[in-house]
This record gives sequence, structure tokens and C-alpha cells, in this order.
Amino acid sequence: MKVRVKLDIKNFIERGDFRTLKMILSQQEPADILEMIEELPPDEKIVVFRLLPKDQAAIVFSELEPDDQIALIELFKEEKLREIISSMSPDDRAELLEEMPANVVNKLLSYLTPEERRETLSLLNYPENSAGRLTTPKCVELYPDTVVKEALEKIRKEGKDKETIYLMPVIDRQRKLLGVVRLEDLIFSDPDALVEQVMDDQPIYVYATTDQEEVAQIMRKYDLFVVPVVDSEQRLVGIITIDDVVDVIDEEATEDIQKMSSIVTTEQPYFHTSVWQFSVNRLPWLVALLLLGTLSSGIIAKFEALLATLPIIAAFMPAMVDTGGNIGSQISALVIRGMALGEIEQKDWWRVILRELLIGAILAFILAITVLLRAIFVTRVTQIMLAVSTALFVVVVISNIIGASLPFIAKAMKIDPAIMAGPLLTTIVDLMGIWIYFTIANLMLSV
Repeated sequence: MKVRVKLDIKNFIERGDFRTLKMILSQQEPADILEMIEELPPDEKIVVFRLLPKDQAAIVFSELEPDDQIALIELFKEEKLREIISSMSPDDRAELLEEMPANVVNKLLSYLTPEERRETLSLLNYPENSAGRLTTPKCVELYPDTVVKEALEKIRKEGKDKETIYLMPVIDRQRKLLGVVRLEDLIFSDPDALVEQVMDDQPIYVYATTDQEEVAQIMRKYDLFVVPVVDSEQRLVGIITIDDVVDVIDEEATEDIQKMSSIVTTEQPYFHTSVWQFSVNRLPWLVALLLLGTLSSGIIAKFEALLATLPIIAAFMPAMVDTGGNIGSQISALVIRGMALGEIEQKDWWRVILRELLIGAILAFILAITVLLRAIFVTRVTQIMLAVSTALFVVVVISNIIGASLPFIAKAMKIDPAIMAGPLLTTIVDLMGIWIYFTIANLMLSV
């Protein structure tokens, strides 16, 4: 049993007590070791890696951020670097090489055997963010005419070096996927039965070109912890395991949050991203939204006469703008999340719009009554009170429709729907809300 402790690695290094440190590290999970060494400088991280067994070192190294990996590659002795790279799983190795400069990639590839190099390069040939990039070929492959007891013997011999043995693909001699078989089914079957009698001949699988987000949705939908990956001719490429999909879900969620906040996406954690990079990522959208927002001054100028006659009208502007933005943000978040989970599809747009038209009307009626009652404390002029409540009713209904529609429009234009949320949606709804408010107030008060 491994003992989980909060270890002050720096203290052990400064005392030179490497024997004790090595013993304690051997009892830790890679995720805990990663957390312990995160704040250490590269020269002290190197000391830790020298004390770790090669398999453990490979897992920890694969989880480091790219800038830390590059710093360590420059400090590793060739023998240790070769050991770590060779021990990494093919999908982790491909992800590492994808982040590295070309000269570093060439250096790392030179440390691999021809077979390892071929596996890694084959994964790198698949599109970015595709299932092929997540695939590992390290799985136990069985044939349908194999006897169960022989299959179990093969698992005992090969399973230790594979990614998982709990679910295994069954293929023919041309590597075409025929089915999958679970370890527990093999264990509890007649030893003289054939694998084809035990396997599931209707397996759920994905293509190597399938987007990683869709892979995550499929595995979540069917509660899979392993999914086979095939090429266009149904030949087995490898498998994707649940640990890689958890990383994908984390990446996609981070990306959506950044897009909804109108930030150019980055996969680097906060403290691993430079101040300049963050500034560059945020500035383009801020400039664009600033320029878009200045259109409001033109709308207000158009109704300058109304404001000059009835200055009290300006008192309700913030309520119009804020309420419209809040309504739009709420529904856009619901629709975008529904799209991400596969609950809402592009063909459902009209159903969503009709539902939100009704929901918007209900919300608008209640909010219009609320602002009407609130207006009593600001003005006693009935026409102004009615104009404000009527304008808010229209703003709420239209804001709700816009918030529901923009994600569908984005998807139809092959744009990530998450972009249509946050500051962009708020700016659009604000402009629309100001125009509706002044237009309705002008019409009603002129009469």
C-alpha cells in the first residue's frame, strides 16, 4: 500500500538525504510527485527524476508543462532522457513531441527504437485534436478463433506492458475490428470455448479522424472506460482509455471558458503563461468590443432631443442594458452547454427558439411589472412608467431569442458556439437594448 504524504523534497535535497528521499518517492503516486516538484527549479527537478524508477519518471515527465519539459530535456543526461522517452506511452510521447521545437523533436526521435519511432510518427500524422492523437497501440489483441485458455495465457504474458487488459479488441488476420471482449468474460467462460463465442460482436468504436470532443461524448454516453480506434477501412489502430478522455474534457472545458470570456485560447496554466502572452491573448477582443461598444454613442445621439426634453429617461438605461445582457448570457450558457453535452443538436434550433420565445415572454412579463413598480419611486408620470415597462418587456424577449440563436448561427458558420457568449453577446445585446428602449420611449412619449 502506497503512503500519501506531503513531502518537502527541497529539504531532503539540501540535506543530501537521497536514500530516504528515493524510498519515500517510490511509495508515492505520480500525480502526488508532480504536485511536490511543481515549484522546484529545474536543477532540483533533475535530482528527483534521477531517483525515480523509469516507469514512474516517464509518467511524471509526461504530465509536466511544456516549458518545464524543455528545461529538463536540456539538463538530462542522454542515458536518462532515452530511458524516460522510451518508457512513455505512445500517445503521451506523441503529445510531448507535438509541443516541442523541431530540433528537440529530432533529438528525442533519435532515442527511440525503429518500432517506437514508427508508432509515434503514425500518431503525429493524424489531425490535431483527433482520436488518432489520443490512441495507444499498446493493447492485447485477440483473434476470434483463439481458445479462451490460450487468450488468458497471452494476457498473462503481454498484459503487463499494455495500457489496459480489462477490455481487448478482437481482430481478423487483416486487423479488421470484429468485436471486443472483457477480461471478466474470459475468466468466467469455458476454457475450451473460442473468443468469438465470448466477445461482443457489436462493439462501439471511433475512427482515428473523429474529433476528440466527440470521443469524450461517446465514452460518457455509453459509460466506456476503453474504446477501440479504427481507420477508414475498419482496421484496428489502437485504443483510447478513460484517463486520456478526462484530460480532453478538462482541455475542452478550459477552452470554452476562455472563448466565452473573449480570450484567445491557450492550453498553458496561468503561472506558465507569460504576462505578455496573456496581454496579447486578451487585447484583440477587447479592442474589437470597445469599437463595437462605441456604436451606443451614435444611438444615444440620435435620441438627443428626447433626452433633452425628458432627462429622467436616462435613469432607466442601466436597467435596460443590464437586464438584457443578463437574460442573453443565461440562455446562451444553457444552449452552449447543451450543445457540448450533445443534448441540443443543430436541427433543434426551431424547437429551442419556440421554447425560449415562451420562456422569454413569461420572464419579460414579470420583470416588466417589477420595473413598473420600481418606476413609481423615480417618476409619477404614467406615460414614462408605461414606456419603461413596455421597453423592458421587448428587450427581455428579444435578448432571450438572440442569446438562444447566436450559438446556432456560430455552429452553422463552423465557429465554436462558445465564442458567442460572454462579452461579445453582452455587447450585442447592450446595443440592441439601448436602441429598443429609446425607440419605444420616443414613440410612446411622442404620442
